[in-house]
Amino acid sequence: MSPFSGPWSRDLATLEKTISSIPSDHKSSFTTASNDTLDIFCDPEALHVWETDSDIDSMLQLTSVLAKLCDLGVRESKDVVKGMKGGMVIIAEEDRCRGHFLRLCELVEYLTGETGSKHLEGTVRSYANASIVVVRGWNYHPRTSGAGNHDVERVVKRVSTALERALSASKMHKIAWHHGAVVGPLLSFINTTTSSLRNTLAGVSVTNSLHLVSSVKPSMAGRINTLPDLERLQSYAKKLGIPVLFLDSSTQNITSPYLGTYMYFFAYYIHTFLPFSLTRPHLHAAQDELVTFAFQLRGASEKRYGSDVVSVVRKHLDPRSKAWARRCIDLRSYEKGKCQAAGKESEVHHAVQLADAPFALSKALYSAGSDSVAAFARLAVGPASPAAAAKEVFIAAPVDISFSTSRLRPSHPSNFHVLLPKEAVTEENITNRIQGLMMGVLERVRQEHGNPTFGSRERQMWKDVVKACSWALKGCEGKMPDKIAEKVKFVQEKLTKGTWGYVVGAPGDEPKAVPAGDGSGAASANAAAHAALSGTAAGVQNAYAQGYGQQQMSMASGHGQQGMMNLPAASPATYYPQQPQPYAQGQQGGQMNMAPAVYHQGQTNGYGQGQANGYGHSVPPPEYGYAQQMPGGYPPTPQEGHAQMRRQW
Repeated sequence: MSPFSGPWSRDLATLEKTISSIPSDHKSSFTTASNDTLDIFCDPEALHVWETDSDIDSMLQLTSVLAKLCDLGVRESKDVVKGMKGGMVIIAEEDRCRGHFLRLCELVEYLTGETGSKHLEGTVRSYANASIVVVRGWNYHPRTSGAGNHDVERVVKRVSTALERALSASKMHKIAWHHGAVVGPLLSFINTTTSSLRNTLAGVSVTNSLHLVSSVKPSMAGRINTLPDLERLQSYAKKLGIPVLFLDSSTQNITSPYLGTYMYFFAYYIHTFLPFSLTRPHLHAAQDELVTFAFQLRGASEKRYGSDVVSVVRKHLDPRSKAWARRCIDLRSYEKGKCQAAGKESEVHHAVQLADAPFALSKALYSAGSDSVAAFARLAVGPASPAAAAKEVFIAAPVDISFSTSRLRPSHPSNFHVLLPKEAVTEENITNRIQGLMMGVLERVRQEHGNPTFGSRERQMWKDVVKACSWALKGCEGKMPDKIAEKVKFVQEKLTKGTWGYVVGAPGDEPKAVPAGDGSGAASANAAAHAALSGTAAGVQNAYAQGYGQQQMSMASGHGQQGMMNLPAASPATYYPQQPQPYAQGQQGGQMNMAPAVYHQGQTNGYGQGQANGYGHSVPPPEYGYAQQMPGGYPPTPQEGHAQMRRQW
């Protein structure tokens, strides 16, 4: 393959234009480099390692892999994984609550039907004869810096032991490593693990570390990386002769921060994908956020803030809500600026989405600038994504990246690659592809777990939320600018007529509540409900291409199917306008003085949900402690104590 280098680019559009104009004598080299890279990351004969947290999008991405590897829905027994082809190791990000590891173990147990066996003092659990392993991983924000190096060494040893055993159990000889945004722990692993394990690395993907759309810059999560970190990553990749593939949701045209955009009737079917114990904390967080929003508006409309608003919340929110009420009874939530900011279009739009599907991503609560479903960038590659299907949609463009000057260019040979949709692939194509894939995964899981059922607990919680929010929002009438009031009405409507309100029976909607049942017998996808929505047929075809279409799925509309919920098709007209324009601000009589909104317009898909960027957060929480940034967007790292390679490769 002939070497080449293109001109430098500062944004994605320029890079894509350069790629499309690569001279014909270099196109074959470019295409071959891309295809070879995709073969590595989609290789079903590699042990796939996923470094991850347990947020909803991460668990759904892992479910897509587990469903394929374990043959969910078509295996002989629903309780035992037999004859599994392939293997995976899940490295759970460590957090202060030690929640990710246990949540991910629970996910694997739910999907495989196995309880698993504990190893290494309970820090490792294995399933399916050690072909599926969950490992307690690294803590990116240790409380004390002094213990950091010791903890990293301990985790490297633990991960190395787990990988060696998983390779032996699965009889595989190479590793495709799918990493998160922070590369420091990965570098420590490469630097200090055994030479035999290091040499099994076939490739490394890094997710949600770079944002390339408007410029070459780190994501919010990627700001922890330093320039020396990235230089070491490139150096290690060269020494090992492996590709590093950068995956980013916005680069792949995954632009919505709402899972409902990519999953039909998300608020209903999430309880087939995941057990209630895993979804309930996200439901609690969303309810808390909704009540906070409603009373922030009420406080701004009446010019009441702080403890005055908290006392009103306590009066109108049922005492049993103390199980989940946190932000809504915190006086810091009702500072004057926060209350007035609740009237921003992005905030109102976010409230509409939560009222329709109240399951908040943890990233949305704790990461400023989150503007897409980060983990879904990983759906493009892996053992559940055949290389042939990936090549039809994506290219793994070989590039040089200058992190110090925030530029990149097509280049071969190169160890850095960026996953991009092909030139003719639109955002709508990507959305349909994900919708189809997740329908295929849903069908696999439904074969074994059926449709969800809902108890009185969820229904009562939602009634309490609707009652409190409705009181607060009703009291804002006539005290807000007209254009804000028009949009707030969509929040009120979704509280009772949204998907979740329909499922659990919001006040006044009890007859529509999903009846209790055993949730069994669901043998095929909810085609009757989906067929009326645009892009569904293409989405299902994409599910087949992803390797999930093992059973025929009827696409005929107009009739119900056994065991299926007959949800009404959503109408875009009933949703908050998808492309709102900035509205006039200012003090008008007794009305609120709202700050101008900054809203990025997005497209509307067949489900009627739009795509808004931003949650109104301005800064990350103090514990993240991001360092001062250099021109390229990365903090410097002191050279003293900088880890050096311990072995000659």
